[in-house]
Amino acid sequence: MAGARTGAAALERLTARVAGMSERDGAGAIAGARDGRDWSDWREGALVALAGLACLLVLDALVLDQPSPRGDEQIYELMARDPLGTHTFPFAYRVGVPSVVHLLPFGTSFSFSALAWVSSGACAGVAYMLMRRFEVGRPLAAALALCLATCPPLLVASLRQGRGVDPESVLVMLAGALAIADRRPLALGVVVAAGALVRESALFLVPFAYAAWAERAWDPATARRVAAASLPGLAAYVALRLTLPTVGREQVLGYGSALGGRLDVLREALSDPIVQARRMAGSFGPLWLAAPFALLGLRFVRAGLVLVALCALAMLFAADWGRIVLLAAPVFYVAGAWVLQRRPALALAAVAAFVAMNVGYAIYMDQSGVEKNLIGGPLPAYPVR
Repeated sequence: MAGARTGAAALERLTARVAGMSERDGAGAIAGARDGRDWSDWREGALVALAGLACLLVLDALVLDQPSPRGDEQIYELMARDPLGTHTFPFAYRVGVPSVVHLLPFGTSFSFSALAWVSSGACAGVAYMLMRRFEVGRPLAAALALCLATCPPLLVASLRQGRGVDPESVLVMLAGALAIADRRPLALGVVVAAGALVRESALFLVPFAYAAWAERAWDPATARRVAAASLPGLAAYVALRLTLPTVGREQVLGYGSALGGRLDVLREALSDPIVQARRMAGSFGPLWLAAPFALLGLRFVRAGLVLVALCALAMLFAADWGRIVLLAAPVFYVAGAWVLQRRPALALAAVAAFVAMNVGYAIYMDQSGVEKNLIGGPLPAYPVR
């Protein structure tokens, strides 16, 4: 009798364990992911963030910076002086970073730079933790995370003395993806609410979360959970759109008309396809080649196609596609790292190629890129205000 009770108890424990696994994997977020409660990952993530910050500062110190703001950077400079004033569309709605600069007791140049540097380093730390959730080894996760912190789009943000929101926007996407992988609706809600003040792309996390957590195509319970978590962020962004005055909407590329604007953006983006392809390649380097092979093995990556699709849609509204696609960093880094983890020789080659690309781009920017593109580049057709 005692043996029967023991066997029944063991069977019950096994059934509960299998049910728990099915619930986690069926919810779709993270087949193969860790539960995110290992505090060592957070400590290691902080160290990687510091290392990423150090690597970026070294590159920035060796490369010529843009000496003064111009164009889009000038808009953010003006926003830092009066975050809720009348500014150029759609920059006027991205009040988060300029507001922090406005409140900091330092000069705007230092404040913008410091925020960009810290955010870029934090991108490395959060990306490391996200990759570790999917059993990517520490050396590879750390190496790719450092490559992210020094990739061309984030280096350019640093060379612009931080006047922009690219590092902060990528950090929002990575932090949101980590909350999604860990199945933490409250954390996701906080990220979306804060991110909506940084850049409208934070709202891309909402459908990404649903795709990752839903057990079927239409899952009412998951829809309610995601909606409840994201409601504060959605409300904050709607409030910004309804209350903040803007200028120059019709003069911003892509906003002249619904259909004609999309064609205008495509013509501009493809006017120099080689440059556009180079910028796109610079966002993820060799991960472009590795990431697609994770689609069959990781449900998180398959759900991430929603985020990639939204970034592709955003490319119909802005011509700098390299900066836009970087918002899909959570998907590409998890996918690429997961694939490369199983192929050590390819992983080493990929990291070496990534480092060579980042260093080569820094050399190019120091030799001619800053002068040509940042200091002497064309000014925008829309008003700088």
